[in-house]
Amino acid sequence: MQQGACEAGEGDTVPEVFERAAPDYDRGGVEFFTPLGRRLVESARLGRGQHVLDVGCGRGACTVPAAETVGDEGRVSAIDASPAMVRATSALVAELSLGQVSVEEGDAMSPAFPVGSFDAVVAGLVVFMLPDPAIALRNYATLLRPGGRLAMSSFGPVDPRFFHVTDVLLAYLPDGPPDIPGQGESPFGSKDSLIRLVESAGFSEVSVDEVGFDLSFSEPGQWWQWLWQTGGRVVLEAIPPDRLNAAREAAYQRMEEVRDEEGRLTVRWNVWFTHAVSRKG
Repeated sequence: MQQGACEAGEGDTVPEVFERAAPDYDRGGVEFFTPLGRRLVESARLGRGQHVLDVGCGRGACTVPAAETVGDEGRVSAIDASPAMVRATSALVAELSLGQVSVEEGDAMSPAFPVGSFDAVVAGLVVFMLPDPAIALRNYATLLRPGGRLAMSSFGPVDPRFFHVTDVLLAYLPDGPPDIPGQGESPFGSKDSLIRLVESAGFSEVSVDEVGFDLSFSEPGQWWQWLWQTGGRVVLEAIPPDRLNAAREAAYQRMEEVRDEEGRLTVRWNVWFTHAVSRKG
């Protein structure tokens, strides 16, 4: 990947950022999105024969385990706003002969399906990055049949070791830090506010469970490569190309400072799994 070859423009959207990340997304030698997607699907209590909507499917982290769970008699409709993600997931689905899956471009804010089409909506690490999560969740509730289930994931409290590394990059930004998807004040900042958000969208029986996930890197270069696959890519792309090498070296130094007693570069990610039942239909 030609890292830093294209800079993020002021009007960049989240889909545009992930369109550029798609070729290497979750392919950096350390798995993150794929195991988290599988764990989210396992927690969703899907049943065989159900019709599931996977919003913001990325490269199929939730799509594949959802298809395996609902079986040949079920269906999974996967959508993503990034054409590159759709192409990659379509290829994976074909490779795995998952005929019950359809993958197409679609807006996670307002999926274009009839009311009451689905038994479940799965949203892995996507809703908190949308322009208006409340509207998106209301749309999901409408798409669900009465009693249909929502399962979504979002980031909980972040390991301070992660920000110890990434904060050093801010000094290399000529115009200050850009907006990072999912960061800042939002209803996703606490479990209580997240529950209120989901309830106000037309759901009941809302619960938020914290899942811990250790992400270990073999060396600083692997961590750096992984950063390009995340929403933090907007920061890396905002660093001028002639300063990118210096920024990388500064990050490498910080990474060495957070090695654990066994010499590993490990970050603890706390991810919130939110489950709810639709009152609409």
